[in-house]
Amino acid sequence: MSCKNKRSVAYSMKRNRKSLGVQLVLSFLVTSIIPIIVLNLFSYYSISDIVIDNHKELMEYNLDRTKTALEISIKSYEDVLYQIYSNDEIIHLINRINREEELVVSKNQLRRTLRGYFYVKDYIKDIAIITENNTLVFYDSITGSTTRNSWIGDSGISQEALYGAYVGCKGTQFMPTEKAPNVQNGSHYLFHMAHQVVDFKKQNQQIGIVILTIDEKMLEDICTGGQEDLEAYNFMADRAGNLVTYREKSLLGSAVPMGEGGKLQAYEAFAKEQGIFPRDGIFVDVIEVEKLGWEIINVSSQEETLGKISRQQSFTFLVLLGSLAVLAVIILYLIQRLTKSVKSVVNIMQSAKEGRLLDRVPISPQMPSEVEMIAKQYNYTMDCLMESAEKEKELSRQRRDAEIMALEAQINPHFLYNTLDTINWIAIGKKEFDISRTITALARILRYGIDDSNGIVTIREEYEWLKQYLLLQQNRLKDQLESNISIPPEAMEVRVHKLLFQPFIENSFVHGFEGVKRKPVLNISMELVGHDLKVQIEDNGKGMPGHIVEAINQRQYLDSQGKNQIGMRNALYRIHLYYEGQARIRVESQEDAYTRVMIVLPADKAI
Repeated sequence: MSCKNKRSVAYSMKRNRKSLGVQLVLSFLVTSIIPIIVLNLFSYYSISDIVIDNHKELMEYNLDRTKTALEISIKSYEDVLYQIYSNDEIIHLINRINREEELVVSKNQLRRTLRGYFYVKDYIKDIAIITENNTLVFYDSITGSTTRNSWIGDSGISQEALYGAYVGCKGTQFMPTEKAPNVQNGSHYLFHMAHQVVDFKKQNQQIGIVILTIDEKMLEDICTGGQEDLEAYNFMADRAGNLVTYREKSLLGSAVPMGEGGKLQAYEAFAKEQGIFPRDGIFVDVIEVEKLGWEIINVSSQEETLGKISRQQSFTFLVLLGSLAVLAVIILYLIQRLTKSVKSVVNIMQSAKEGRLLDRVPISPQMPSEVEMIAKQYNYTMDCLMESAEKEKELSRQRRDAEIMALEAQINPHFLYNTLDTINWIAIGKKEFDISRTITALARILRYGIDDSNGIVTIREEYEWLKQYLLLQQNRLKDQLESNISIPPEAMEVRVHKLLFQPFIENSFVHGFEGVKRKPVLNISMELVGHDLKVQIEDNGKGMPGHIVEAINQRQYLDSQGKNQIGMRNALYRIHLYYEGQARIRVESQEDAYTRVMIVLPADKAI
């Protein structure tokens, strides 16, 4: 385009911009000022009527939503309770406690099992089991003690009374909120869910009860929805009017006085007495949760809402008069800023056309969001192009390195095989059969790893290689190594890439057992679970530092440049590359104790 044409385009843009600003201002004045005035007058009266007419519907919706949330939440805790009383291990331990077999050990094992359920759901404060022989086993996060429960015994209810009240009861039983009596520091308000424990293998024999204790804060969160509503609030009470959850915790467990007028009038009088809302304009509605035997009460006030509407209408008229005076200036300013931002984007695009690919559109706070989106997308696209060019260079370098390594691999194996074969015959000639077996195992390992090193093999072939590898390590460690391999027959034919797990096993010998004086133990297991192949490699070596374990689990270890970490890094890279992100790898380790590597591969995509 010639210079003359460019100047013509610029002049046209400038003229159109001014024309657009004038048209917007005039259009707004003509089409908006009259409708806005009429609309405000009409909306004031209609909104007031709508608020009054729909208030009851909103209250019912609030109560239905709260009821649904409560039922869903209670069902999730019932699922936890079900997992406990249907757990075969827990039933076995309760039977042992009832028979007083290794009582201390059985109680400790049961307590550890119960502790694991604390992480399933929030708000769980105590899990207690009372057995048929009146033995109490619990884990209480409030007291942190194994001998003192936050609400059973001492000044609380006795375990004998609890067992007598709930053994033989069908279904889940609920106990309303009460203050934890056995807590010295701070106040805790709790409610409880109980269920009998039955041994179905012994003709449904009742062997105990399990009680799940939940923080009242869970009920409060359900009532409030996690937010404070200035015009309405919910609370709960049982059928007798005893408060189950309420914002004033000191009233929990106390009863709302029931007069002759019925529950609605009683709750309305209670709400007025609390003084949270003005006494005029209070509305109360109640919904019952049949399963729990509780009631959800909603208290709301319209006075503030109607006052806000009136004030809002007055304020709107004042704002309208002021906004009309400055609107024309704002429109012109926005159009000018938009044009300036578009020009900055166009200029950078032009520089890219001329070969300056490193130039980027500067992002400023004054830039409109739409133009900013275009600018960021352009910058991102250019960054991706530059990154793609760099990756292409790196891939070219890696291909050259791979070609060199391939040439070396073609030469070195023949030399190694021939040399090892010569040494083997020398050992046989001198009747050094242990040395001969070791050399033969080494030759098989080298041939297996070098021949089609990236090929697909079965787990059975990997298992045969692993036996040869462990034989070498057993000889190296002078028969001190204890190795255990567990692979069921159905997993033997699963196909994987060759030597996929070798770096993890080698890591145990190279790093894990280094400097450890105790007997080295290596456990390897593989199993099919559904459509997944689960592999676990565990040693009792010196473990890994926490930051390395975390890096591996976060997949940051792939970028490590440490020389001692090349095998592990390459193994992780191969797994994520082969399975395109569908594989899962997790490492657990404790220094001077153990390292456990868990790998899950999609078995149907292993080939």
